[in-house]
Amino acid sequence: MSTVAIAVANQKGGEGKTTTAINLAYGLAKRKLPTLLVDMDPQANTTGIFTHPDQLEKSLYDVFVGRAQLQEILLSTPEPFLKVAPAKLSLAEFEALQNSVDAPFVMRDAIAKLKDYKFIIMDSPPSLGLLTINALAAATHVVIPTQPEKFSIDGMKALQGTINSIKNRINPNLQILGALITQLKPKTVLTKTILPVVSQFFPVFEQNISDGVAVGESHLARKSIYDYAPDSKQAREYQDFITEMLGELKA
Repeated sequence: MSTVAIAVANQKGGEGKTTTAINLAYGLAKRKLPTLLVDMDPQANTTGIFTHPDQLEKSLYDVFVGRAQLQEILLSTPEPFLKVAPAKLSLAEFEALQNSVDAPFVMRDAIAKLKDYKFIIMDSPPSLGLLTINALAAATHVVIPTQPEKFSIDGMKALQGTINSIKNRINPNLQILGALITQLKPKTVLTKTILPVVSQFFPVFEQNISDGVAVGESHLARKSIYDYAPDSKQAREYQDFITEMLGELKA
């Protein structure tokens, strides 16, 4: 199988993008699949799991402005099959200042030079700006974390429009793996109310991720859900989601 590059995308904040990107990448690496986790969000929450962003000598910003190759900025992690391309707040400057014709293709060109990874997981920012466009332009597939709430669904049409524009103009081979329902609370009437609406826009994974304190606590502990609470419901759910996703990729 050639490298699968997955953009974890949703323009709305608080949908579980970073949590999903981290635990998807960790889960793949724990299956001994060489994985690169790319933090494309200037908030650098993914990076903060592994190091303090302000202490970085080089970050993804240096790649975006042409001062470094992607390979030069990668960080090792406690997981042998996982590396991280870190971000820091300066990455926002690229989006604010960049207007060149090549701007949407920086990430695509950067990962094209990498040969060592089965999976590249890109955590994109909560916007439909240039950094998210870079992730979608570089990706082979997209996963869309979303909460089962009205305000989450309201933004799906805009995201669908952006993905369709990327497919039509920049990346015709981009495939939508599906929407992943996250932070699902007990007693949510998922199948009757939420699924029919979400599925109007995107296919929906059968597996969902339930709400629970273990996920937030794992962030504070700077660990994946598998390392922090391996017996938690959310750890099992993320593993089952990965199994489902891998099945979709082979289908």
